[in-house]
Amino acid sequence: MNGKVWGAVLLGLGILSSGRGMAQTPSAPVPETSVTCEIFIAGGGLGGVAAAYDALQLGRQVCMTEITDWIGGQVSAQGVSALDERPLQRENDIFPRGYSEFRQRVRAEYGGDPNPGKCWVSVLCFSPQVGHRVIRQMLEPYLQSGQLQLFTETVVKDLELRNNQIRSVQAIRNIPKHAGVEPEQRGDLSSYLLDFYRLEPTEDWDKEILRFVPPVGRQSQTLPWVVIDATETGELLPLARVPYRLGTDGESRWEPSSKPYVDPYCTQGFTYTFVMERLPLPQLPVRPEFYDDPLHGPYYSYEHPRFSFPLIFTYRRILGQVPGFGEEAIRVGDQSMQNWTWGNDWRITGPEKNLILTDAQLQASGQLDPGGWMGGLRPEALLRGEQHAKGFFYWLVAGTTDFLLQQEDPTFQKDYYLRYGYLEGADSPMGSASGLSKYPYIRESRRIIGRPSKAYPQGFTIYESDITTRESDLNRGRPFIFYDSVGIGQYPIDFHDCLLPDFSLPPSNNKDSQAPTYPYQIPLRALIPQRVDNLLAGNKNIATSRIASGSYRVHPVEWAIGTAAGHTAHFALERDLIPAEIVQEPLLDLQLLPALQAQIQSLGNPIQFPGTTITATEWADPR
Repeated sequence: MNGKVWGAVLLGLGILSSGRGMAQTPSAPVPETSVTCEIFIAGGGLGGVAAAYDALQLGRQVCMTEITDWIGGQVSAQGVSALDERPLQRENDIFPRGYSEFRQRVRAEYGGDPNPGKCWVSVLCFSPQVGHRVIRQMLEPYLQSGQLQLFTETVVKDLELRNNQIRSVQAIRNIPKHAGVEPEQRGDLSSYLLDFYRLEPTEDWDKEILRFVPPVGRQSQTLPWVVIDATETGELLPLARVPYRLGTDGESRWEPSSKPYVDPYCTQGFTYTFVMERLPLPQLPVRPEFYDDPLHGPYYSYEHPRFSFPLIFTYRRILGQVPGFGEEAIRVGDQSMQNWTWGNDWRITGPEKNLILTDAQLQASGQLDPGGWMGGLRPEALLRGEQHAKGFFYWLVAGTTDFLLQQEDPTFQKDYYLRYGYLEGADSPMGSASGLSKYPYIRESRRIIGRPSKAYPQGFTIYESDITTRESDLNRGRPFIFYDSVGIGQYPIDFHDCLLPDFSLPPSNNKDSQAPTYPYQIPLRALIPQRVDNLLAGNKNIATSRIASGSYRVHPVEWAIGTAAGHTAHFALERDLIPAEIVQEPLLDLQLLPALQAQIQSLGNPIQFPGTTITATEWADPR
């Protein structure tokens, strides 16, 4: 392991400080460039893109930063290009307008084919390259006009907080010094994550220091600008010092399926996706040197006897010729994106192995010191996830073990499937040298705690009992109807739970967190954090419980969250008020919330399912 990776490992463990002791301020400081905008968005995933798209249509000047060189998050840089949707929304096209447009444009890229991948997990599976290209096309007119300023390979380094507002954002734009670090040639994220957060130039990267600020004409107003945290891990929340949750919440009346204790280390597994292709001739894969590590090789499994290689391959196939599930439906040239729970999910956690560092770990490692922020992630966990994904490909085509099935049936034999290749390089679906997604698929983020009220004295939160069909003393035969709805969604509560190093689940209350849900709403209060008045959550970092977050994390819901954040930012700027005033209790202006809801709907974004009422339940179809 080279020195750069060892430094990443030590920092992630809190052994090496990332604060001022590491000389984060260069001896010859790189000059700062000032950039002005009305709305600053950190994170170019689906939430960030959606927030920008509608805010731009409303005439706002928007800046957006993104850590990778691709925008689109789940559908591009994270490689999860198989849309997670439910029939009620899909069959009636009850999506945000921008999301519906994205789906239509993807199909147009394939000549109108409704499902280019012929997958069976979704009705639309496609290449991440196409996902990125379509998102760029949607934003291109605003990039050309200058209304949108997009900064890729750029990370937030620090926030200036004053009088309960973010007054400026310092960011670092990373510029490759030579061809060895072009996007299609560089290593995986674990090898350069820490370099991206260093103010001084490194061996591979030149730096441009950016200072994002509100327009001069607005700086004296009540709301100079709005900052939206649309990062995948809620990266701005620790920097802004707002209350948030991470990991399990502990059991309560409103959260009956939660583990009965608080565990900030237990977050859902993250996944590096990759793409494999059916070849005309067999090809012997190279056995990774780390494959026999006890944390990798023994883990992989088909999971259930009903699953097999052909089923897994066609499950998230992104380029296909014949619909179907078996070997007879696979043709030479077919491509499949892999995202499998007992495959490339990295779920091992604990105080020395968690990916998203807790507040205590951030404090101990110096990341909350002035200028000390280094991304808030453990590079060693990223490295393990990257290795695990590469090992999963080898297991699929040449592995002989099955962690789960051979425990149940020691005679089980796993077959070889050598006519499959691993795709990598600039022209591959992932667009990366290693063939892995440019950023891992993050299922669970830091989650804000909304503002307290009489109804929510501990802070507003969307709970499991607000959305689930599970039998309980709070079951209403419908979801909770929020008066401040600014979007909608539906997806089963779906968990890829954390694991201990021996691959076992942590202690639980023996209650299954998986459950179907009713069609539900996104309340505005879930986007508004405590303490900081001009910050909005715009991704899976909204105020949900951990169990509820297992439903709110999917593609169309993330887009709806971002759409709501973009509209709320514009609405608040237009009226020069802080977003919390729209829903503060008691409501001082009964016209504000209806006006915002009308604005959201005016651009074709639903805020309730057709037929929603308090008394009727016919509309609350959990299918």
